[in-house]
Amino acid sequence: MNRVDIATKEFKKMQERDEDATVSQLAYAALSIAMADAKSVQTAFYIYQELTDKFGPTPILLNGQAVCLLMQNKPEQAEDILQKALDKDSTHAETLINLSVVSQFLGAKESAKRYMRQVQDAHPEHPFVVRAAEKEKVFDELSAALSSNR
Repeated sequence: MNRVDIATKEFKKMQERDEDATVSQLAYAALSIAMADAKSVQTAFYIYQELTDKFGPTPILLNGQAVCLLMQNKPEQAEDILQKALDKDSTHAETLINLSVVSQFLGAKESAKRYMRQVQDAHPEHPFVVRAAEKEKVFDELSAALSSNR
């Protein structure tokens, strides 16, 4: 959902039913990330950490922590956590995508390309992969059109 105002209303309904439920905690963490202010992002990080302590480290929880760290301008720490997620599941799509983003952020372009190839090979129908392929196609078409006009 790309509307924080509507997500907030829906979360309040969940909170009224059971604010301690795991799904409510995950929803609050996602909402906090969407708010994108420093305090909310820190709150989301703590939620993911508490859930990790309770249920153990899963790729989803580790990716949540990594996103928070990246939003706090801590890419090295985000990369460390994503490596742990990759150790848990070497083909987890979101982990590979996030590692590609973090690698780009850190200037490790070859690593970013490698992670992107891995996610493309393992998950060719993933929405991120499909959108990236569409954007590459448009870029190639525009490049060819511009080249032929010269």
